[in-house]
This record gives sequence, structure tokens and C-alpha cells, in this order.
Amino acid sequence: MALLLLFVGTVRAQKFFNLTAEEVKIDTVLPHFTYTQTLPVNHADSVYTVSIEYPEFINMSAADVAAYHRLSDAVLPALPEIRQSRLSDRRQGLLKVDFCPLVFRNGRYRMLVSFMLRTTARPVLPAMQRIDTRTPVPPDSLYAAHSVLSSGKWAKIRVGASGVYRLSENLIRKAGFSDLSKVKIYGYGGALQNEKLTAADLKRFDDLKEVPTCTVDGRRLFHAQGAVSWSSDTATIRTRNPYSDYGYYFITETDAVPLTVTPDDFLSSFYPSPDDYHSLHEIDNYSWYHGGRKLFEDTPVYQGSSKDYTLSAPEQSAPGKLYISITAGNPAAADISLNGTPLGRLSISTGKYDMGNEASSVFSEVTVRTTNTVTITTVSGGPVRLDHISLTFNNPRPAPVLASDTYPEPEYVYNITPQDLHADGAADMIIIIPASQKLLTQARRLADFHTRRDGMRVRIVPADELYNEFSSGTPDANAYRRYLKMLYDRYPTPDDMPKYLLLFGDCTWDNRMRTADWTSYSPDDFLLCFESENSFNKIYCYVDDGFFTLLDDGEGAYPTESDMQDVAVGRFPVRTDEEAKAMVDKTIAYIDNTYAGDWQNTLVFMGDDGDDNLHMKDLDETATKVETAYPAYQVRRILWDSFRRERAATGNTYPEVTKLIKQQQAAGALIMDYAGHGAETSLSHEKVLMLNDFSAFRNDRLPLWITASCDIMPFDGVTPTIGEAAVLNPKGGAVAFFGTTRTVYANYNKVINMAFLRYVLSRNGGRNMTIGEAQRQTKNFLITSGQDRTVNKLQYSLLGDPALALKLPERKIVIDSINGTPITVGTVVPLPSGSITRVSGRVLSPDGTTEMTDFNGLVSAIVRDAKELIVCKKNDDETTSPMTYYDRTKILFSGSDSVKAGRFTFVFAVPMDINYIGGTGLINVYAMNAEHTQTANGYSEAFLTTGGVTATNDSIGPSLYCYLNSPSFTSGARVNSTPYFVAKITDKDGINTTGNGIGHDLELTIDGDIEKTYILNNNFVYDFGSYTSGTTYYSLPELSEGLHTLRFRAWDILNNPSTVTLTFHVVKGLKSTIYSIDTTENPARNATTFIVNHDRMGSDVTVTIEVYDLMGCLVWSHSESGVSDTGAYAYPWNLIDTDGKRLHTGIYLYRIRVHGEGGSAASKVKKLVIINNK
Repeated sequence: MALLLLFVGTVRAQKFFNLTAEEVKIDTVLPHFTYTQTLPVNHADSVYTVSIEYPEFINMSAADVAAYHRLSDAVLPALPEIRQSRLSDRRQGLLKVDFCPLVFRNGRYRMLVSFMLRTTARPVLPAMQRIDTRTPVPPDSLYAAHSVLSSGKWAKIRVGASGVYRLSENLIRKAGFSDLSKVKIYGYGGALQNEKLTAADLKRFDDLKEVPTCTVDGRRLFHAQGAVSWSSDTATIRTRNPYSDYGYYFITETDAVPLTVTPDDFLSSFYPSPDDYHSLHEIDNYSWYHGGRKLFEDTPVYQGSSKDYTLSAPEQSAPGKLYISITAGNPAAADISLNGTPLGRLSISTGKYDMGNEASSVFSEVTVRTTNTVTITTVSGGPVRLDHISLTFNNPRPAPVLASDTYPEPEYVYNITPQDLHADGAADMIIIIPASQKLLTQARRLADFHTRRDGMRVRIVPADELYNEFSSGTPDANAYRRYLKMLYDRYPTPDDMPKYLLLFGDCTWDNRMRTADWTSYSPDDFLLCFESENSFNKIYCYVDDGFFTLLDDGEGAYPTESDMQDVAVGRFPVRTDEEAKAMVDKTIAYIDNTYAGDWQNTLVFMGDDGDDNLHMKDLDETATKVETAYPAYQVRRILWDSFRRERAATGNTYPEVTKLIKQQQAAGALIMDYAGHGAETSLSHEKVLMLNDFSAFRNDRLPLWITASCDIMPFDGVTPTIGEAAVLNPKGGAVAFFGTTRTVYANYNKVINMAFLRYVLSRNGGRNMTIGEAQRQTKNFLITSGQDRTVNKLQYSLLGDPALALKLPERKIVIDSINGTPITVGTVVPLPSGSITRVSGRVLSPDGTTEMTDFNGLVSAIVRDAKELIVCKKNDDETTSPMTYYDRTKILFSGSDSVKAGRFTFVFAVPMDINYIGGTGLINVYAMNAEHTQTANGYSEAFLTTGGVTATNDSIGPSLYCYLNSPSFTSGARVNSTPYFVAKITDKDGINTTGNGIGHDLELTIDGDIEKTYILNNNFVYDFGSYTSGTTYYSLPELSEGLHTLRFRAWDILNNPSTVTLTFHVVKGLKSTIYSIDTTENPARNATTFIVNHDRMGSDVTVTIEVYDLMGCLVWSHSESGVSDTGAYAYPWNLIDTDGKRLHTGIYLYRIRVHGEGGSAASKVKKLVIINNK
């Protein structure tokens, strides 16, 4: 367990802590204490020491001691050993302290339960200050004011390996230059940049420096750096740039004299270099696991066979070293020999989550020849594949003879246009797009929207321009980060520091696109992603967009324990303009609150069975914490084991769970939160939802999906995933997705899920916190609290706009009275079954102090009965016992009424079917003004349902009016294959929707089939301002052609039933019916809105509007597809034609066509008069 005690104060603060036995108990992990405090601005000038004073202990029980020895064999100290570290969060210094409170003192195992922490500070010596990597360096000394690429004509060239290259007339002509003597070279090649930010590196590799050249016998020579580098002459392991196989440079032609050196100085500038002491064999074209930055050679060495590899070396006077790394997908062993001499055996082991593994060794004191043969012989398991082999020798290769040696030309890549990212000013949001710029149009749409609506400074930057100025033109993920770092250092105030990074493009774990899955793609259409060094294990391999946001000095090397994100990051995993448009459309519609409604007050928690109910318990605990912290939201639980599990040929299924989730997705929810098993294509082992479901969702009410589950969205792979399908779905799915890219652990999932919910449901600086900021603070919190020191948190990513905030209600609602009884603390009003209840309330300001008398709109209310104990079904035989939990499953009322001058009243009837178990009920209310610009929510638990009202002498059930698709439907009529069922229910006493009595549900059955029986209680909504009439609905799944029968049954609150039976014929490809078309303005002067009424409510339809002049020429058209929630469609038009010109006064014809489900289109035509359109 990790114990969070977060304290913010001065650096000399003293604080006492008292820990309970519960807080220091030993369960699956050792207890841990963590304490974090803020530091002053000049914290780099001091050294901080934290000590424990006044410690008090309790003895550990025998069970605790046994539990400790099961987890650790380490000897406990007499006093906890403090580990302290200095962190930084957007330039705010933090001091983090952590330790295990278990000790062994005075011959006994004990627990520290009470103590004081004292923090002291002392000045750093001047000499120490100078070497502190976190000491700020003035940005003017690190970054050029302008890039050298800002003017002139430039061409990009590249080299495949380190060495001497020759500039030639042929090369410069390709670049459009004419005078070789005036050509200059700039850059530093392709070595992987240091991933830990240091001032020295930032200064050394900022922008582009001129490369000196040497002219020998008329040849212009320069030394270039390739994609492989060595840390020293004696290093045995090379460093490969995982983003590029080439080193890039730039050439330009100017009248200024190029930088030149003498042949001697030229030679001494690079010879001997570490490359001259090494020979390398490496071919990268295979992976064992689709993740990580390492690639291997696709030459399998099977058991009993051998493979020879040849490496050259200069003549040597002393032994050298051979390094070899081999890999396999299962346990294997291979013998290694050099020039026929056996060196040793390498053994590879694999664990549960390993898709492969590696074994390596350095063989010292080996005899090196000019031609060396390394032999791999697989003796067991396999096949074995080579990672790489390197020879390190003592004598360098002979120095090049500049006058006579032959040198290759660099490869011409292309010319570039002038650019100057170094001159960029402060920006709130950075959008990085792929180099091809195919996504630029949609990126601009989103940028313009944020600028116009949010006042944000948004900058769009193509990836190749980042490479050009921040990694010498070589693809390198560090270039993204260094650009952000420049802005972060130059504009250090909170208002001007970059806040959001949107990676506007898809990516691949194989950044170089060397493996078979990726060779057909173009790198220019993708962005880079940061991959882990581990490239085998499903748990320890990761892709982390958060790497780009580690911007404080010294960060980048320790992302699991100390490096904290400084910018909120999200990704649009899009490859095409169509995909980008879908995500931008959904983002804009959500922020504009186009589909606002009370669905935005619903939080849904879905828990998987299995693992002895672990996921359901975690999810229920999370839901309970949310209910406690945010009681105004309606919390709904869907826990698998609460429902009947069925067996099928393909395995176990939960059809009712699937049905409920799909219904909720269609109805809308603020958040859909899932915990349990998962994969790229399915939720849970029972496949409750599949990839195709997320692609097929048709819903305008878009939730944020959260999945505390394995492998839901490895967006860096070639395989489609649930997370990507949800956000890329142009007709529904999710507005954003916070989920995992690899395999994760349930205990850490629980922590990150709760932390993320806490942040994403909160406000920041008076505004709703954005989803990107919520992710940033969540991951930083897991570090400062010590609750996750692993890669688990790095497995979570955000697909979506990081600057998008959930539509949280910003104002408060207070319930003033129930049945005339004022509500105060402790008030509980009894509500007898069968009685009529009146509830009144007010809308208040966000701080709850001021009544919002200018608030006019609608209030929606849902009234639920007392919590009841739910006993799960123990569907899984391996479960120890059935899980139990409490939930409010009975809805007494769901309806709406008006809000006038900030006040409202609604009335409902209490059904006879109530929970006779005691406990208060819950009212959740949500209000929205007429302009959809203000929302509010609130709650009250100040009532208790009771028995006691004598039922009236009424034996007549409710009045039912049912139809499919359209009110004009008659029994026996023809319908499409996915008809939309509607039932209008009326009863003078009220309608029973609780489902509390056995069989007393709103129940729809198709063809008498229990598998096609649907409970519609949760879909029922009372008519506006009424408790005696309302409507329920259901979009039927696809039915076979032919005759079908439906039966619908409903009950009033006195438990009198009514039933309706209808027959209907399903016809595939049935032509849609248009009942009417019209316009709001006709004659129209500046704008009008087209309105069409049709029979495809709840179905997927395409509506096309075309406007023609009297000559029959098409002047404007619009087409849109989606699911129609109602039988009406409306679209506004500004009377501007397709060429952007206003239409002249005259008579026009408009035609509207409706097309659905493969049938022929229905159409109608009418006249439209336009006058004075100016």
C-alpha cells in the first residue's frame, strides 16, 4: 500500500504525523509513507535534509512479521531509512520524502506510528551550484533568436553512416546551386540526442551550426555523423537512433566565405573517434513484440543449426572485446564462437508476459583478426535471432588519407522553404502535424476554433520543421520536446508557458518503418512516438506521449519515479483528412455543447467479473467514492456478476450487460468508466463489447471513456483498437478516451482511475479542468504521493484534445422543500407509497451564495429509492463467494419541468412498489438554461419512502399508444429491419417505472422470445411538467425479413397492468417515407433552416438537401449521415452557394432526399423564394 500524506508549506516546516495500524498494515505490498512539500523559487541554492524526530512505535503482530518475510528478506533498520528527492512541476520545486515505516529495534519487529518530520536547509557551496543541472540558465544563452534557415535557399542531404563525405558538383546541382566554392554545410547529423535535458546539450545542439570543410586536391570534404554512435573508444554497446537510419545535414549557397580548416586540423577534429575502434553488424527488420524501440535481424537460427557473421577490423597488437546480443521468443540457448574458438553459451529465459527476451555478453581478451567470423549455434529452443554484434579493438582503424582515399557523396533529399521556429512567441497550445501536411486543414479548423472560442494562442508546427531546427533535420522525438523546452524556458510565467500539446497524427512503434507490417507506409504521414527500451515484455514495454512534456532541467531519464509532466498532452491517432475531420467535428460539437442535456449528469461504472470479484470490488469502491465526493451526479453501476451469464459456442456471454451498455451509450453519459480484463478488440473475456461495437455506435451524446484494463488502445500498432475506433467513429463513440496501451496491474489501475476521476471532475482556476490537465496532474500525483513508482502509469494515454473540458455543471442547485417541508440539515420527509410529492428548489452561483434569478430553462430530475443490498450471482465457479454491494436500482420518477428566474417545482407520484427496507432516497437534479450556456446540478437525500396510503379503488391500467418509426404506424404495416419502438403511456395516478415488484416492468417482447425481451424502465421519461404521462423507447436490433409480433406491457403506480400487441412486416431495403419538408423562412432574406419529417427515427439515415435555380443548375447542396433521435431533421443555410457567393433574388427549387439502410431514397421538392439577400 502507498500512504499519501501531502503537505505544502515552508521549507523549515515541522509536522507531526500519526499513523493508524490500518495505514501501516502489510497486505500485498509493504506499507509506504510519502510526504511532499513545495520549495521556494531559489531552492537550487540550498541542500535540504529531512529527519525523523520523536518516533513512537507499536509492536508488529506475528501475522505481520510473517507477512513481511513473505514479501522481503531484507534486514529492517532500527529507524526508517529516508529517501528524499527533488522534483519539479511546471517550475515549482518540490521535496519528496518516502520511507517504509517498518523497523527492527530492541530485538523486536515494530511499526512507526507517530513522529515529527523536520526539514532543514543549508546553502549550497558555490562550486556545487555551478554543477547543479537544475540551476536555471538564461534562455538567451541557450537558444538562437532566429534559425539560420529563416532566409536563403536550403537543401537537405543525408548520410548512411559516420565518416568523411565529399561535396560534388552533381550534388549541388540537384539542390539548385551553381558554385561549389560558395556552398556551406550546417547540422550535426543523426546521433540520438540525450534524453535527459541538460543546459550543455541544449546549447550545443540548438539550431544548426556550420560544419567546417576541407579542400584537398579540389575536393570539398566534411565529416558527418550517422545514426549510430559510441559513448567512448572502449564502449561495447552502440547507441542507435531508433527514429532514423540516416544523419541529416543542410547545404546553402551564399556569398559569405564557408568555414574551412586545414587538412591537418580537419583530420584531428574527428580522428581517431570511437567509430574507429569498433566494428558493428546489425540488421533491423524484425520484432518479437509490437512495441519498444529495439529491432532485430530476421534471420532465424533454428535448433541444431548455425549462422556465421563477418566483421572486419584493423590489425591488432592486443586482444579486443566482443559484444553479442541474441534474442528468442521462447527459452533458448546458443553457443558463441569467434574464428572457430568457443567463447561461451548464452541462455534466454522468458516469463509470463514476455513475447521474447534477450541474452548478451561481453567476451574480453579475444583475439581480433582483420576478418572475423562470429558463429551462433542454437543448441536448444529457438529459433534465435541476432540483435547485434560489435567488436571493440585497441588499435583504431588507419587514419584516412585525404589526398587519395575515395569518399562517397551525401544523398540529396529535397529543398526546403525558409522557416524560423526559433522566432516563435509564447503559445498556449502546440499542435504537431505530420510532415506531409495532409492533416493541415483539419488542424487549422481546430486551432481557429480554440482561438476564437477560448482565446488561446495556438500554433501548428509540421514535424519536419521541428527536425530541421531541433535535430539537424534527422527524425528524432527529442525535437518535439526541445521545441517545447525552448518555449517553456523563454516564457516562464504561468500565463505564457505552453499548456497543451496535441499530437495531431498517428504513430507507430516501428518509427523507422523497417518491419514487414510498416514498409508500405510513408514516415511523412506519421508522427514519431517515444518507445521504451524494453521491447519484449507486455508490462514493461511502453509508449509514452508524456515524454514530450518533461521540460524541467534534468528530466527525461526517470519517468517512473521523479520526472513530472509540465504540459498537458493528447493525441489524435488520425491518418487521413476524413479521420481528422471526424475527431475535429466531434470535439467542436462537444465544446459548443451542441447536444447538451441531462445525460451530462450521468456517470457509468462498469465492472468485469473474474479474479475473485477484484475488478467489481475496485469499481464499486471507486463509484462509492465518487458518490460521496460528487453526490449531485447520477451514478450508475453495471457489474457483470449482477446479471445472468450464458454459455455459447464461443464462450460465456453477458447479453443483458451488453444490452445495457449499448442503451447507455445511445442515451449518453458524461463518463463511461470500465475496470476489468480487456484486449485491443474486446472488453472482458465474455466479449461484452467488441471493436465493431465501438465503430458502429451511433450517438451524438459523446462520453469520455475510461478503461482501467489491459491493451485497450495500443495506438502505436498496426491493429485497430477499441480506443481508436471510439474516437475515430464519425457518427458516435467517444469524444475522448483515457486508457491503456499495454498490460497493466489492477492495484495500480484502481489508484490511477480514482485519481483521474478526482481531477477530471474538478475545477481549476474557476474553470472546469481540461482532460489533458487532469491526466497531467494525475500522473504527477502518482509520483508525488508515491502511489505508483512503476511503468504502469506510463501505459495510460489520452486520445483526444487535451484542451477539452468535460461539460461539468458549473452552478449549484439546492432543494428547498419537499411537500412544503423546508429542507435543513437532518430533515427527512416521509413519502408514503401512492402519494403525490412536490419538490421545489433554486439555482445558485458556483459558490452557492447567490441565487441565479436570470436562469431560465429546464430542470431534469431523477428520483431513486433507498440503497438496497445487491447479491451477485457467483457465475464464476472459481469465485470464493458472491460479491455484495449497495446500489439505488429503483427509479421512482424521471422527468422535467421549467426553471423560471432560478426557481423550479416538479411533482411526481410515489409508486406502490417501493423498497420497504428503510434508508433515505436520492433526488438528482440537473438544470440548463435556454441558451445552453449555463448548467447546474444538485441533490437531496432528505426523504424516505414508506407505506401507509390506502390505494384508491382503481383497477384500470394505463393507457398505451405504441408504434414503430412513426405515429402513423398501424398494426400489420411494413417497417425497416431496425425499427424504432415508441410507447406513450398515460395514467391519472402515475406510472410505475421502478421495477421493484416482480414482473412490474415496462417490458417489450418480440415474437415471444425471452432473448428478445427488453426492459425499458430506464428509457422512460415523463412528459414535460407531468407525472401522469410519458414516453419510453427502444431501437430494436436488426430483425429478419417477414412477419413479427411485439408485445408491450406497462403498470400504473397502483400495479394495474395494460398490454398492447402489434404485428409488423420487416422488409429489407424498404424505402424511407418523408412526411413533410419545409423551411423556417420563405421568402428568405439572409438565412433559412430546412426541416424534414421522416419515418426513420432511431435508424441510420442519410439526408441530402439540394437547391437548384429555375434552369435546373445545382447551386448548393448538403449531405449528412447519422442516427436520427427523432423523426425530424433540421439544417440551417446562409443562402450562400457552393462558390461562396450570395444567391440573387429569385425563385429556387429545393429537393430533400432521405435514404436509409440500403433502401431507395425518398424525396420531395418545394419552392424557395429568396429576396434582398445582401
